[in-house]
Amino acid sequence: MKSKTFREKIFIGTGLAISGLLAYGVAMAQTVPVPIIEPPATFETLKGVPVPLPAQLGDYIKDKTAAIQLGKALFWDSAVGSDGKTACASCHFHAGADSRISNQTSPGLNNKTPTFVPIYNPTQTSAVSGPNYTLDKDDFPFHVLSDPNDRNSPIIFTTDDATSSQGVFATELISSTAGAASDKCKNLLDPLFQVGGHHTRRVEPRNTPTTINAVFNFRNFWDGRANNGFNGVNPFGPRDPNAGIFVITSGTPAAASTPSKVQILLENASLASQASGPPGSRFEMSCDGRNGATMGRRLYPRKALYGQQVSATDSVLAPIRNTTTPAYGGLNKIYLAMVQQAFWPKYWISSVKVDIGGGTLVYQREANFTLFFSLAVMMYESTLVSDDAPLDRFLGGDATAMTDQEIQGMGLFASKGNCIACHHGPELTGAGSPLQREKQERGLIERMIMGDNNVALYDNGFYNIGVRPTVEDIGTGGTDPFGNPLSWTRQFRNFVNTGDPSQMKDKFEVDPCTFEVGPCKPAEPNFRDAVDGAFKTPTLRNIELTGPYFHNGSRSTLEQVVEFYNRGGDTRAGRPCSAADTLDSNTSGFDNNCSNLDADIKKLEFTLEEKAALAAFLKKPLTDNRVRCEKAPFDHPQLKITNGHQGYPSSVLFDPITGQAKDFIKDIPAIGAEGRCAADGSGGLPPFEYLLPKAGG
Repeated sequence: MKSKTFREKIFIGTGLAISGLLAYGVAMAQTVPVPIIEPPATFETLKGVPVPLPAQLGDYIKDKTAAIQLGKALFWDSAVGSDGKTACASCHFHAGADSRISNQTSPGLNNKTPTFVPIYNPTQTSAVSGPNYTLDKDDFPFHVLSDPNDRNSPIIFTTDDATSSQGVFATELISSTAGAASDKCKNLLDPLFQVGGHHTRRVEPRNTPTTINAVFNFRNFWDGRANNGFNGVNPFGPRDPNAGIFVITSGTPAAASTPSKVQILLENASLASQASGPPGSRFEMSCDGRNGATMGRRLYPRKALYGQQVSATDSVLAPIRNTTTPAYGGLNKIYLAMVQQAFWPKYWISSVKVDIGGGTLVYQREANFTLFFSLAVMMYESTLVSDDAPLDRFLGGDATAMTDQEIQGMGLFASKGNCIACHHGPELTGAGSPLQREKQERGLIERMIMGDNNVALYDNGFYNIGVRPTVEDIGTGGTDPFGNPLSWTRQFRNFVNTGDPSQMKDKFEVDPCTFEVGPCKPAEPNFRDAVDGAFKTPTLRNIELTGPYFHNGSRSTLEQVVEFYNRGGDTRAGRPCSAADTLDSNTSGFDNNCSNLDADIKKLEFTLEEKAALAAFLKKPLTDNRVRCEKAPFDHPQLKITNGHQGYPSSVLFDPITGQAKDFIKDIPAIGAEGRCAADGSGGLPPFEYLLPKAGG
């Protein structure tokens, strides 16, 4: 839901009204009429908010503690990657996000124009960019205007490249040996990710979001393709008609039992849907051609986290830490034993092989590895809840938890900036737990006036804010591998046009009486939508530590983010669609739709003082110090991450046998429950901007 009418600003639900803000020193001459938000303009503490998990978890997980241990081990284990060097955590080691700066740029592989050929553009500081480029401070922002307050002023610099995360080399699976540290793979031709003919690691096209508080997201990934319902196999939930797991459905489970293929759907499990994707991605973690059964066969006999140190005070793994041969690190259990302890036998005990497709016969435990992996990782990530930021303490009655400037920024966030229209709820994202209620009320889809003053329907929690022209990446406007729209709105339009309820693949209902514009008026066939170029609203909690920002990682500081919103985003005047729409048509449009721009993206007219106050509110007040210091539950095992390649963007050192560029390796040491900060609070994780060198420095 978005802003409706105008009323006096009140922070409902916290007891914090304008008079309270004045008492803390915020200079406001008079009551300011601002949009009231549905739900009403409010700040809510995350403390005590229930973690949404599937109601049926007990049907799968036998031992919750063991499942969390398994999930943490799998998340941080480099052996999960085909190359033996890439863990899930390789892209989520810094406040749940990725702070690497070398070999982290992508040319934008999601561009949807028919003639698009991916090519790297120069940066602000270098004509030589591309693979293995190292970013610096002066490369940001990626869109620079002669007048930063006017989005249509002359462009000084712009690029459609993105800051993202390096993954694996372009390779194809040859074989996988049980217990080995890596898969055996061969190079594939990769004309894009290479320097002088030598392969470099591929880089994803979108910026890495944080895993902290991600358990509250109704859908995951920027485009929402990680379904709320987990099918046990991949990210696409009920959209995949062939997805199924193998279960012993009758009698007492035993080795001689014959498993049956069963379709499942665990609601509120979008983190499991998300976790199922990267291990099989040929960009992120895998040789092409690897599947869950292959992964399970190799990992099951391995000691978990072998070769990686685990702190003696690790909040989850300390009880099963390897103390017999400490030099080898890791845990004292193999993965198969951990799976058997965490999950019921009916999912793994059979020795009767099953057909997973094309006549490929594997053991039940191998066929169900993706189920075990994804649910375990979800259980671990469900513990990564940061609910003790200064904002939480301030809302709990601690008047000293925030400064006068931060409180001023808090007021601007909810009033003049109207940031709270999209970043509401306890997680400060409308794509989080507020959607649980919306689904119950049949309001996952909204109809309201958009940025061009015309009516459209869109997916709640997913908005086009004009970061880049929509044609470069249509986001939620895309489709899944089965040809179905990712967007709820487009599924609903297919239903309205055909009358066929099976068109609504995600199994939701729509109540037109929840629409803001034309309530209770039925949707007409071929109604206008505003989903192309829309992306999931990210949480703002810990945002100080999770740069770079936006889905394309185009801003390195929160001040740059505030500047973007202050001018009303970066959409440009575009092609006219009609005489009435000429001035409103812009680069957020796509196909036959002149504009997809969200209505709240407009010029804000902040003063310099107000910009500083809003940026100040986004920093310390929203940052849980446990995250900054990596204290439990945010402690972790050792991880060695690839951090670019030895050499330069123009020339790299390489292995003459493989032709692959040699990696730089960065050691992320094991951190125990006590965290990494000194007694005075120093030594915590730095913001992304602090890691960037100065050009020529």
